[in-house]
Amino acid sequence: MYFDLLEQFDRDGCDHGSLDEATPADIKRKQKSINKLFPQFPERVKAIQDKGGLRLKKVDQETWHWKIHSGTKKDVWYDAVVHFKNVEPLLRKLVADRRLWNKDRTKVNLNKLSREFMKRADIQIQCGCPASKFWGSDYILSKPKYDAKYGEKETRPPKVRNPKQYGAMCKHEANLFKALPFYADTMAKWLNDFYPQLIGEVEKGAGEEADKFKRAGEELRKRKVTKEKPVRKPVRTAKAKEEPRVAEPRKEPEKEPEREEEPQKEEPERKVEPEMEGPEREEEPQKEEERPAKARKEPEEEDLPDQVEEPEPEEEASDEEDEKDNRKIWTS
Repeated sequence: MYFDLLEQFDRDGCDHGSLDEATPADIKRKQKSINKLFPQFPERVKAIQDKGGLRLKKVDQETWHWKIHSGTKKDVWYDAVVHFKNVEPLLRKLVADRRLWNKDRTKVNLNKLSREFMKRADIQIQCGCPASKFWGSDYILSKPKYDAKYGEKETRPPKVRNPKQYGAMCKHEANLFKALPFYADTMAKWLNDFYPQLIGEVEKGAGEEADKFKRAGEELRKRKVTKEKPVRKPVRTAKAKEEPRVAEPRKEPEKEPEREEEPQKEEPERKVEPEMEGPEREEEPQKEEERPAKARKEPEEEDLPDQVEEPEPEEEASDEEDEKDNRKIWTS
């Protein structure tokens, strides 16, 4: 909760000088139990930041010296030390990792190197406050299991104040580990000032090894190309000769020429259509001429009843004769 640096250790792992030593992740897990002894421990760590925090006084080849303000008293500072163990073997491993180099692959990127070094370095700490002595942090860190106490080891266990040995660091050391990841630029300068020769040697060796691998890879490529060329050529020429022979007879029954003739058939059909419409219109008056012919035949057919009805005028004559007879009678 309080140690961003230790969280990074837990994720990425770290390299250690001996198997008996505990990892920073083990110290982190041990420190979580401090809340059982001091439930207000997080508030005490924040009080240090509010009253003055910490300051980096001096940097040596393997140790960084700090001043950390008290969380309860004004103008009271305690000395603290961070010691980096097994620096050279860890640097040799990290510098050889070309993932930490620049994009040009010419040298190591010190910013990347410093951050990775902070994640994996074995650290020993020491604080001059009375709490680290009397509340058990010096004794817990001095155990062979952890080996994280810098300087003289403490052999007296805290039987009175911390009999169950909760936690692993005092509030000043906890504040230090919380702020340490923000000193990555200082770490890069520290590596460049104290370990330039070691970094340069590893860079040369890594560069030579990279060149060897490149040359070996180029030779393997050349061998593969020479072996593959005579095998591929006859296969390709045979395929190229066979394909056109098989393709020529298959192209003949294709329907593409038939589609080209379709528009030629449509053009004469469109020209014939207006010629057919002309005679159809001329036939219409012929039909009209036939109609009056039928009308003329109708009276001819009516003549037949006239021949049958010939006695009708006789009746008219008889009527006229009757009238004449009647006139004669009246006249007489």
